[in-house]
Amino acid sequence: MDKHVFVWRPPASEIAVFARAGRDAVERRLDGIPFAQVIVHVTHEVPPRLSLVPFRRAPLALVSLTGTEAALAEARVALAKLPGKLEGYHVEESVPVPPRPSARATLITLFRQSPRVDRAVFMKRWFDEHTPMTLEVHPVVGYVRNEVRTPILPASPPWDGIVTEDFDDLRDLTTLRLFGRGPRALYNVVRIGRHVSSFLDLATIETYLAAPHVPA
Repeated sequence: MDKHVFVWRPPASEIAVFARAGRDAVERRLDGIPFAQVIVHVTHEVPPRLSLVPFRRAPLALVSLTGTEAALAEARVALAKLPGKLEGYHVEESVPVPPRPSARATLITLFRQSPRVDRAVFMKRWFDEHTPMTLEVHPVVGYVRNEVRTPILPASPPWDGIVTEDFDDLRDLTTLRLFGRGPRALYNVVRIGRHVSSFLDLATIETYLAAPHVPA
């Protein structure tokens, strides 16, 4: 089976209003299509203005679908009817930490490789170096990496990776607790900041505060 990830950017809307309405709109579009797995992440509250993570203050839904070629093709047509802009990608999934259903908050990150490195270096630093660092420092209870293979919808930005990281407590994501406890937390801020700048294009990265939902 294949996995497709869709990024829905709705028309201007308040994040709090979109949280429920956006989720319901996606579920209606996908109703009756047989998938092996469906996970919908929707921005659910306005991020804090002061944060170590540069959250985008805009509504967004990330729709992750695993299924047959026929089911994914049907979903592509159905989701394209949503208002606003829809982007789509064929991805290769890897799961360092299986998501926990009880997770309270999710960090969605869309990124491109730095123009200063080639693909081999990008993948090595992402998979072999940054992932272990993430598991060491961040209190994640779910971590899914989606390596983008190819865009599947017109005008989809050329992302190289789409990642979701789940947290049990909202403050684990929106405060210094994201980087640990005590004096070492500030050290981790610097260490991780330097590392991500060595393989990601920080000028184009997009991060969103969301909540996971698995349709019944």
